[in-house]
Amino acid sequence: MTKQDSLLGKQQQLRRNYGATEENSANPYSLTDRLDTESDIFSIRKDDRDINNFLLSSPRRSRLFVNNVGNGDDNNTLNSKHSFWDVAPYYMPCFVWIPTYSWHMLLGDLIAGISLASFQIPLALSYATSLAHVEPLCGLYSLAITPFVYAIFGSVPHMIVGPEGALSLVMGQTIEKIMSHNEELSSINLAAIVTFIAGLTLLFAGICRIGFLGSVLSRALLRGFISSVGFVMVINSLVSELKLSKLMQETPGHHHTAFEKVLFLIEYGPENYHRATALVSASCFSILMVIRYTKKILSKRFKWVVIFPEILFVVVLMIYFSAKFDFKKNYGIATLGDFDSGNFGGLINPISKENRSLFSTLYSVGTVVALLGFFESTTASKSLGGIDNSTVSSNRELIAMGIMNLGASIFGALPAFGGYGRSKINAMSGAQSVVSGVFMGFITLFTIRYLLPIIRFIPTCVLSVITTIVGISLLEEAPADIKFHIACHGYNELIIFTLTFLATIFYSVDVGITIGCVYSLLYIVRRSAKSRIQILAKVEGVDHFVNADEYHTYHHSISSSDTLNLEHFKDCLVVRIPEPLTFSNTEDLKERLDRLERFGSVNSHPGSKDIRSRETVKYVIIDMKGMTFIDSSSVQILKEIITEYKKRNVTVIFTRVPLNNEIRFRLQKSGITDLIMHYDRSVRYGTNSRPSVDGQLQDVSVDEAYFPNIEEALQAIEILVG
Repeated sequence: MTKQDSLLGKQQQLRRNYGATEENSANPYSLTDRLDTESDIFSIRKDDRDINNFLLSSPRRSRLFVNNVGNGDDNNTLNSKHSFWDVAPYYMPCFVWIPTYSWHMLLGDLIAGISLASFQIPLALSYATSLAHVEPLCGLYSLAITPFVYAIFGSVPHMIVGPEGALSLVMGQTIEKIMSHNEELSSINLAAIVTFIAGLTLLFAGICRIGFLGSVLSRALLRGFISSVGFVMVINSLVSELKLSKLMQETPGHHHTAFEKVLFLIEYGPENYHRATALVSASCFSILMVIRYTKKILSKRFKWVVIFPEILFVVVLMIYFSAKFDFKKNYGIATLGDFDSGNFGGLINPISKENRSLFSTLYSVGTVVALLGFFESTTASKSLGGIDNSTVSSNRELIAMGIMNLGASIFGALPAFGGYGRSKINAMSGAQSVVSGVFMGFITLFTIRYLLPIIRFIPTCVLSVITTIVGISLLEEAPADIKFHIACHGYNELIIFTLTFLATIFYSVDVGITIGCVYSLLYIVRRSAKSRIQILAKVEGVDHFVNADEYHTYHHSISSSDTLNLEHFKDCLVVRIPEPLTFSNTEDLKERLDRLERFGSVNSHPGSKDIRSRETVKYVIIDMKGMTFIDSSSVQILKEIITEYKKRNVTVIFTRVPLNNEIRFRLQKSGITDLIMHYDRSVRYGTNSRPSVDGQLQDVSVDEAYFPNIEEALQAIEILVG
């Protein structure tokens, strides 16, 4: 049996099962058009019982009827006014979980909060001192204050907010440069300004509902950024682990980029590193890596092993040894030393006159931190899911992150965002709601109030080792992503990854992410500006139209021997516009229509030899199925195209124009409907003009401006020609 026999048999089987719908003259859509896609269901008339029963009726399908919108009915659910308590859970998700909170959930959240605090507190200290180059308490306050705000406005129950290593590094590179030129500036004020700018940017973006930007940046861009940040974190930490920070500041030249620091380590490291500090760093690194590897093996059998706080274990161990053997005095190993909340005696005003003078300098880094933090939080929130497995609104998360960072800025805290890694551990630790983050915040506040005299014994090289471990974890996923894109021939993703990574290494984090974003936007614009117009042809012996270019390409790639031929029409061009038309892609539509007329394919090279003369084309059928939107600029260009056809005495026919009021309004008001061939009810076309049971022809009641399908348009052309 050939493929043609198989297709014909399938068509006959459909007729036997669902009736000879082609004989029904009351239906303006042919069977093949209606079965092509579910989007044509709206075109079925109520009196067409056979096809209605086929597509819509099922004993297992429940129905939900909604009143028409805008009919003036006060009882209409879609138009009814909502009270404050109706909409409060949407804007303040705490109203969702508070009424259902229980003692069982409290216990799970308490255990998770303790587990999180055990390793997040050392990380916050490490980010503040090693990456952001600010006071240690800037990191602790970021971890302590922001979970309380997120518990009110956040919509992801397992999300844990706090300082992020990558963002702290972005912030630290700028602060390091500013402080090197003006040591009188307060790092606490600089942190407050950056956090305030980031929070204000996020809040403004949420109010303006531009959360869709989270879908613009590709995962390859994020992976390139995260991997480069991981590399930079490892290099920056290595300077502290070898106690070379002071030497690097005294060495002539600038050592701001990761590449410059690598050269510095190669040149000065072997002869100037501090042996005791290097020994402690190497010991802590080895312990952490061994525990991580052991946990990875044991977690396959014992799930609870995942929550073992290896970072807390190493920190407590080093505090004990540092206090007992006086690392700083006896061995010259630098420690955090005495610090308290003296510098935080009062709240900070980020918009004071003195701080406002620094806005122009810190605005760019604050915006970059907001963008990257939002993107990372969005990735985590979509992976974790909302309350009761509901979808997560990016705009609500923007507002939550904005309010959260605005509040944290008055404490001089680091910018805080949601992190997928710690949030995943939070879920695995038994957390039931956002209250686990609140418990973590309480424990951090307790640490600030009572445990600072103990924290001062932590060697700074230990915090740098913790940063190194985090950096390595950021690099671990890169090889798998690179291998995946190579296998899928994702060369564009590899280019984005490489550009972002190299720019970050050789210049800075903000330059790397900027180059990656610019390339991504250019790629998106290039793709959106390319029209996807299709030339349609009829499969030999079957009432079905296909994309001719795709049909030939596919069957050529599989070397099919029983490929059916395609039927083209000598004086008629049948094209489909399967996409929204905007100002960006309509200009390209002109060129591609010209290419179709001359070469019969949109894939032909513009310099190819014409296979037919443009004068042979007398009719152009434009199928608009899939064109869900058209803007005013596109309508203007489309009118120019049709006007040019009319000057050449080419008749243009529109088929299957969407039942969208905005599209049809613009086509009518622009005068396009006056330039095209109309559907004449008085003429009986094709399958829909066949006699009914009593032998009488029936008129078709449809929009006169547009043809209901391609078959009707071809029948109309045959009548005109004949």
